[in-house]
Amino acid sequence: MNGIRAGNVVSFKALFDEYYPMLCHFAEKNGLDLDVAEDIVQDLFVKLWENRNSLTISSSIKSYLFQSTRNQCLNYLKRGEVKKKFEEYALHLHPNHDYNDAIEEEELSYFIYKAVESLPPKCQEVFRLSRFEEKSNEEISREMGISSKTVNNQIGKAVKIIRQFLIDNEILVFIFLMLIF
Repeated sequence: MNGIRAGNVVSFKALFDEYYPMLCHFAEKNGLDLDVAEDIVQDLFVKLWENRNSLTISSSIKSYLFQSTRNQCLNYLKRGEVKKKFEEYALHLHPNHDYNDAIEEEELSYFIYKAVESLPPKCQEVFRLSRFEEKSNEEISREMGISSKTVNNQIGKAVKIIRQFLIDNEILVFIFLMLIF
C-alpha cells in the first residue's frame, strides 16, 4: 500500500490485476449481474486511487477490498429495493386509477425518487423509514436515537421539500391531470 500512497502506478496496477477478477466474482456471488459487478469493482479501485493519501486501512488490503466490495454490493441492492418501493408508492398514489401508459408511470416514479433523493440525509432517512419501510414514529425514534418530535418534524420537512420539488418540476400538475382523466 505504501507504493500506491506514493503514487506508484505499477504497484496500483499489480494490485488491480491481482484482485479485480476475484472481486468481480465475489460481487457476482453477492447477487449482482457481471456488468454491475465490474462497475462496482472498478469504482472501488478508482476511489482507492483517488483517496490513496488519506485512506486508513486497519486490516490487510485484501480484507479491505473484499469488505468494501461487499458494502458496495449491499448499497447497490438496497438502492434497487428503495427504487422498487418508490415505484410501488408512485403506482399507489391513487389506488382506483388505471394507469395505461407505462412511460408516464416510469416518469412519475423517477421524479418521486429524485424528490426524495434531494432531501438532506437525515430527513431522507426518516422519510424512507416512515413511508417505504412503514415504521412508526416511535420505531424510527428508537432506531435513530432521536426524539419522536424530531421524527415528526423531519417528516413534515420532507413532505414540504418533496411537494416543492414536484411543483418546481411541474409534476403535481401531471399527477392531478392523471387523476382526473
